[in-house]
Amino acid sequence: MTSPRRGAFVPGPEHHRIVVLTGAGLSARTGLGTFRGPGGVWDLEPELEAAMHAGRLPGSIPQLWSVWGRMAGIASAHGPTPGHRALARMGAHVITQNIDGLHQAAGSEGVAELHGSALRATCLDSRCDWRAPAAPGPGERAEDHGVPAACPVCGAPTRPDVVLFDEQLPAADLDLALELARSADLFAAVGTSGVVFPAAQLAPLAREAGALTVLLDLDPPSQAGPRTGFDLVIEGDAHEVLPAWERAVNGVAQRSFLDPFGS
Repeated sequence: MTSPRRGAFVPGPEHHRIVVLTGAGLSARTGLGTFRGPGGVWDLEPELEAAMHAGRLPGSIPQLWSVWGRMAGIASAHGPTPGHRALARMGAHVITQNIDGLHQAAGSEGVAELHGSALRATCLDSRCDWRAPAAPGPGERAEDHGVPAACPVCGAPTRPDVVLFDEQLPAADLDLALELARSADLFAAVGTSGVVFPAAQLAPLAREAGALTVLLDLDPPSQAGPRTGFDLVIEGDAHEVLPAWERAVNGVAQRSFLDPFGS
């Protein structure tokens, strides 16, 4: 098994289309916890994990507003991290499993949001296409987040536009993610092992299309399975490694003046 490298790799001139899959590890610096594993949100608050199953709807809607509104509020109050800003400045195409909107806040465009967004509300009725921006913050009612409790189109309850367990990923975002993976010449998974399907198919898909595939994480998995889709595994802090990538891509010899801002 190849041992993890420690941040030596940077993109080269042959890398014209960088695509990055991001997970909870990239946003953890804002105070948002990761979800799985020891110390994760589901480990510390197992009742929340139970509420995240689609079968609990509509009774779980107040808890969904409370949980996702609080998380969106934490992210909004902190703002994008150096890693988010570096990805935006280098013009990387982003596929994210996060629901916090920090990539867009950093300036990334056309982000494929595989798990939806806590900054949007949607109608509980899947046949209705109503959506609206939601305000981050506390509260168990839709009105606490600036949206009506009943859909103004069909009258069904409203909920955060976040993908729950047992729900399908948004088709448009998944199609965009697959398209981006196929078009990459450098594909990186950052802050996620990318082992949960369908995200797990993206790195192998990019590699089959000719991309160099990289896994970047503070604590990359030691098992061979999660590594099989990656040519290179880097053990490192994304908020140090990604700004170094951005400097290489943009030909900046010194640290970008934006790097010190944020924590």
